[in-house]
Amino acid sequence: MLKYFVLLCALVVPGLMAANVLSAVPMLDGRIVGGSDAHIEQYPHQISMRYRGRHRCGGSVYSSNIIVSAAHCVVGELDLSLLTIVAGSTYLDDVTWELPVSKIIVHEKYTSSNDYDVAILVLRGNFPFNNRIQPISLAKARPEAGAEVIVTGWGTLVEGGDIPNQLQQVTVNYVELSSCKKSYPLMLTDRMLCAGVTGGGKDACQGDSGGPLIRNNELLGIVSWGIGCARRLFPGVYASVPDLYEWIENTARVNTVEYAFL
Repeated sequence: MLKYFVLLCALVVPGLMAANVLSAVPMLDGRIVGGSDAHIEQYPHQISMRYRGRHRCGGSVYSSNIIVSAAHCVVGELDLSLLTIVAGSTYLDDVTWELPVSKIIVHEKYTSSNDYDVAILVLRGNFPFNNRIQPISLAKARPEAGAEVIVTGWGTLVEGGDIPNQLQQVTVNYVELSSCKKSYPLMLTDRMLCAGVTGGGKDACQGDSGGPLIRNNELLGIVSWGIGCARRLFPGVYASVPDLYEWIENTARVNTVEYAFL
């Protein structure tokens, strides 16, 4: 499931929507709302997760054979042999480096309401590091309220929009959890953080799920969910990397050792 439209009924039963949308609409794609063209050299940690050859979600390079993405991108019925990671590409039709996924580790506390929305993907092989592929460091603390943060990906231009070929970027502002809970009073947890702009118009959207929210060249958040895309009063919601830092570090370290020589 990609960053999805939250239906009104989901405000009452949010847990039903995540699994249902994943199976019903497995591969939506497009671009960032309200953003601009970007190049992979600006964001060399950005990857495109492909299923059956089509863009499914975003993600971030943690190490040469470890990708950090959203759990909701990889739960459900997936044929692992059809899941690959493309790195080093500005354009979706330019597959410069592509590796198959060997193993998926979803946070053991992940729920269908997207709490603990993080997963580690272990690759069969190793990406080379160069000016187009680089790992990103993990943020250990949340920024101050209103801090500028950047989200990137190939998500839709508008709700239900079409796919672009080029990577997109948009700058939004970090929203403190206490303020964000005014928009999502029943759905936020301490493992989530929010970002948006006053009046809406800029956001991540379908196809951006699992991708990076960055601050000072560190991975601050993982695109997770929201009510629509770029709507006024409804910031985008992200898995909070500072609050999931220990799990990501420990899980990646164990699996990097185990699969380093594949």
